[in-house]
Amino acid sequence: MSVIKLNKTELKTQKNLLAQLIKYLPTLQLKKQQLQAEVENTRNMENAILSSIDKRRKYMSTWCVVLSQKLTINVYQMVEIDQIFTETENIAGVDVKVFKDLTFKPFEYSFFIKPVWVDRAYEELRALVVDRERLKIIRERLELLSEELRQTSIKVNLFEKRMIPQCKENIRKIKIFLGDQEIAAICNAKIAKDKLKRKELIQHAEAV
Repeated sequence: MSVIKLNKTELKTQKNLLAQLIKYLPTLQLKKQQLQAEVENTRNMENAILSSIDKRRKYMSTWCVVLSQKLTINVYQMVEIDQIFTETENIAGVDVKVFKDLTFKPFEYSFFIKPVWVDRAYEELRALVVDRERLKIIRERLELLSEELRQTSIKVNLFEKRMIPQCKENIRKIKIFLGDQEIAAICNAKIAKDKLKRKELIQHAEAV
């Protein structure tokens, strides 16, 4: 920790710094609150998607054994992603992705030779892939927001528990020192005045 200078210039510097810290702290606190709310909201979104995926998988487990059969249809081609569409949203100064849509590569099969379950599998598997990609973006969003919340919390604690108290303490020390100096100066001036007065009295007595 640097040693502060005990003078009026440093006192002004510390007062200006304290004013800036106090002015900026509410902005940091508000940002922290916004991030906490967004992190909680994003966690809820994550849980909702996980629940959707879990329900879909449980439903599919009742008939997905047919996917292991030897077929002329390539199941993986059913869900081959062509493009993922996202937008960017700024939350408390953090740019995060928002899932908008997803397209699959064209997949065609004969309606005459396909098994009866293909249509249903086609819909369910694609819905599952959409949920999976949405979940990836939500988790990326959660990671970015959580890290920003961590950094902001550190700054808020630094302001509240260290920088502002330290600044106030520095101002207190400088004021005490300057006050002591002022008292000492007054005392020295009085002593000097008394000496001068005694000297004048002595000189006057000798002259008489």
